[in-house]
Amino acid sequence: MVTTRRQQNQAQAQAHDDSTAAAAESKAASHSKKVDEADADADADDEDKTQAGSKRKAAPSDRDGKEDAKDQQDAQDDTDGKGNDRGAGAAGSSAKSRKVESTIDEQQAHLARYHDALSWLHSDEAWHLSNPPVEQSGKGEIDVAAAGGADEGATRQPPAKGSGHNKRADMVDDGRHLRYPNSNLTPFQALLCSVMLSKPISHRLGIRAIETMLNKPFLFRTVRDLKEAGVEGRREALWEARTQHKEKTAEQLGDLVDGLVHLCGGDEAKADEMKPILEKAIEAAAGEGGAKDVDSFKLADELKKTLTESIKGLGPTGCDIFLRRVQVEWPQLFPFADRRTLNVAVQLGLIDPNTLGQDGDDKGVQAATRALAEKVAEHVGFPPEQARDAGEEAECGRWWFVRTLDVLIGLDVEKQLDEAKKRAGVSGSGGDAGAKKEE
Repeated sequence: MVTTRRQQNQAQAQAHDDSTAAAAESKAASHSKKVDEADADADADDEDKTQAGSKRKAAPSDRDGKEDAKDQQDAQDDTDGKGNDRGAGAAGSSAKSRKVESTIDEQQAHLARYHDALSWLHSDEAWHLSNPPVEQSGKGEIDVAAAGGADEGATRQPPAKGSGHNKRADMVDDGRHLRYPNSNLTPFQALLCSVMLSKPISHRLGIRAIETMLNKPFLFRTVRDLKEAGVEGRREALWEARTQHKEKTAEQLGDLVDGLVHLCGGDEAKADEMKPILEKAIEAAAGEGGAKDVDSFKLADELKKTLTESIKGLGPTGCDIFLRRVQVEWPQLFPFADRRTLNVAVQLGLIDPNTLGQDGDDKGVQAATRALAEKVAEHVGFPPEQARDAGEEAECGRWWFVRTLDVLIGLDVEKQLDEAKKRAGVSGSGGDAGAKKEE
């Protein structure tokens, strides 16, 4: 996994992260568990409501709400003005890290010359609009027993305090405070996020639950962590997050662990990176053509089939979240995009609606995905035919594409598309991307 610029800066912002998390915990403790005021239009297929992007270069790390807007700006100023997450070992300034940072800077400078809708999508303004802060001290659900019987309407017994705290001596704690979609995640962590965000709850509740589970005191960062927590430990993390459907979700997260370990031949360590799953899917998708030139869309179909058949609670749309996220790390999957995200790109004038075609037109999705990937590559000055290479420049090139998808789907989820059109200088209802004047 190539160290990215956001990883390099993690150490500088850790003090801010720690104070932010502490403030959130203090506020959370003061709230009683109440019925969540989820978005009225959230539905059971809201798996699309979060997006992938393991090398995102946009979001400030702060997630504590409007009252922390100043802290959010401070965190942004502490980084590179683009809110990159900072990874473990960031304090080290190796030649490799400097090369990645230089590559990203060079590509961004190339992109900024265009002053059009796509350039605007990579601005801090677009990131904040598409990924606003999530309140850590929000309201939550009062769990009730299953309908029927003497216990109907009774509040469920909360889990034992500390039952989910990660106390293993060899637990993975690299000092980072992980946030979705800001942080660099392992394939397992990305899949865990996808499962949570595919639940029939509001997008922001899902984001809050993810942040709670991935960080102290729970630190569910590996397959082993999630397994050893047990149902009761997972229940505690979900109660702490004040989210919905805690009991059922705690059980399903166990199904996630079992499914991944099975797919990886019983090896928990391999399940974190999911390489056996990727390798098997590549073999099936490549056929006689060989793995080198495997079609990314065939590979995506194989991965969807494998994951949905083996992991209870993960559907095709949840897989889309995961595949968007992981294609930076898995170059064979590049380029990948789903129709919902591409529809937003059409409305912002980034691709021709005739290229995307109608629902059910898989070839249209593939053509539109390639067209968008080529447009992003052109804007950052990167040859798209080299995007599947293994080097730092290729990974940075894939990252820009994923970042574009992240912002597009975020604007849709947050219902900010009309506002985005105004700010990006897009005229009409789509298909016409006007140039944005330089400030």
